[in-house]
Amino acid sequence: MDMSDLPKYIREQRQKAALTQQEAVELLGYRKSQFLSSLERGLTKPPVDVLKKMCEVYRVPREEMRQRYIQAQVEEARKKAEAKWPSNEEKPETPSN
Repeated sequence: MDMSDLPKYIREQRQKAALTQQEAVELLGYRKSQFLSSLERGLTKPPVDVLKKMCEVYRVPREEMRQRYIQAQVEEARKKAEAKWPSNEEKPETPSN
């Protein structure tokens, strides 16, 4: 899973709940659908408190949403670490005897 999977999951859960972005935003306590649009497109990272509220509004098990969030965070950390220390970098030469 990569970070793009969490936004897709959030969008799918809203659609399964048969809510438009505007309806969902209002139920989540916001005014503008741009907020949710940014989350669903992966432009903004969802705050944990918003994910918890989505569980109620979209009727998603909290543990399922929690696991998706954790997986996304782990994947993001892995990508950052790999960028700092790529696996394809040259290996040091071994000293000859």
